[in-house]
Amino acid sequence: MKKLECVKPDIDEYGFVRLYSATIISQGKNPIFENHELEKDLFKYYDKEEYTFLFEDIVKREDKIFKDSSYLDLNAGLGQGYALGLLLPLRGCHNLKSFINLSKENANEILSSFNEKQIVAMGNLCNEMDEEKNKVNNNTFTKKSS
Repeated sequence: MKKLECVKPDIDEYGFVRLYSATIISQGKNPIFENHELEKDLFKYYDKEEYTFLFEDIVKREDKIFKDSSYLDLNAGLGQGYALGLLLPLRGCHNLKSFINLSKENANEILSSFNEKQIVAMGNLCNEMDEEKNKVNNNTFTKKSS
């Protein structure tokens, strides 16, 4: 009988949520995010070589017909974040939003539990996501102003 070997990923799903949250706070970005929008935004980076190790424990839900409906499933990591007080749920009209419940000191403490490669990659990922969101918002504003 062949022996199966299981390997734990460097960053599990909750670790990803912790690293993401700490990075957002340390960068001074908005601590409120819409859960499904985050999952959809992250999907765009799933196959980028420089970020693949961040997503090892996260399931990709790809919709072959409606590409805009594809997302990364962070339910378990977000749920653990709520249970442990890292995230606070904010219920909106239609979607669940989360508030990252961290001080800068707590964020730095969390970051210190990750290695430099992980911290730099998440910092770059958050910056890229911000740039993309700003680009979309600027294009939308430009179209409405015309």
